[in-house]
Amino acid sequence: MKKFLLSVFFISTFIGFTYAQQDAEYSMYRFNGLYINPAYAGSHDVLNTMVIYRAQWVKMPGMPQSGSFAIHSPLKNDRIGLGMIYSYDRIGVTQTHSVNADFAYRIPIGKKKKVRLCIGISAGVTNYSSNLNDVATTDANDPNFTGNVNRWLPNVGFGIYAYSDKFFVGVSLPHILANKLNGSNSVFSMSTTVARQYYHLLFTGGYVFSIGKKVKFVPSVMMKYVPVHAPITFDFNVAFIFIDRIWLGAGYRLNDSYSFMLAANVTKQLRIGYCYDLTVSSLSRYTSGSHEVMASFDFDFSKGKVVSPRQVKYF
Repeated sequence: MKKFLLSVFFISTFIGFTYAQQDAEYSMYRFNGLYINPAYAGSHDVLNTMVIYRAQWVKMPGMPQSGSFAIHSPLKNDRIGLGMIYSYDRIGVTQTHSVNADFAYRIPIGKKKKVRLCIGISAGVTNYSSNLNDVATTDANDPNFTGNVNRWLPNVGFGIYAYSDKFFVGVSLPHILANKLNGSNSVFSMSTTVARQYYHLLFTGGYVFSIGKKVKFVPSVMMKYVPVHAPITFDFNVAFIFIDRIWLGAGYRLNDSYSFMLAANVTKQLRIGYCYDLTVSSLSRYTSGSHEVMASFDFDFSKGKVVSPRQVKYF
């Protein structure tokens, strides 16, 4: 019976993954900008590294597990930002490993040139693998669940990102090619006859409000749109930042979960954070929620010490 339930869960999860939201989702997306937008490259104004891990729907068999490691920096002329990100995602018997290189052209605007308008592109490859032999089915000869699938899927992405010390706003297509798992691909395809990647259109935005001298209030939002069999989804988040060091935040993912975040700027270079998601959808009967941890570090090799033009990073 347990084996049968595991099979039912995996099959339903696989179908949802194939035809709806495919990319890994992170509640602390504000700190994982390169994953969702190549134009984010160089936005810390120094060399930055970031690592994040998410365990979703804990206690469910085949639960999604995701992680990424990113590094990015502006070049010496400051108009160009470069980045690279490795990401990993596993759900059931399916897993992906992706590597992307990012390029951003950064344009200072405004009278005091405190706002940056960035245009970014990315190129990379994803290894998709699925060991269908590990799926327990009621029909041992089911041809849909035999053998292994292993595909290398190239892709490109595009994004626009604008930011200052007080706000950020961005729109992006992290991957554009609609790769089919049978080996072919096309651009912006919406056919559902073959399992494939679909493009994800993302919008993000946030603003920093000062409440006195020692408290900041930072609301933000992410909108996600996938063209086939998936509704537009929203993540709404708020955070209070105390003395530019301690972050207390909460969020709501539409019809899915509430999130609660604690983060700390341990130094001007190092930030760490933890987020817990409380599932409120129909899956809440089977899971204790989701957990997410992250760490970010800013480097500056000038004169042996860290000097960042923005000092405290809010995004």
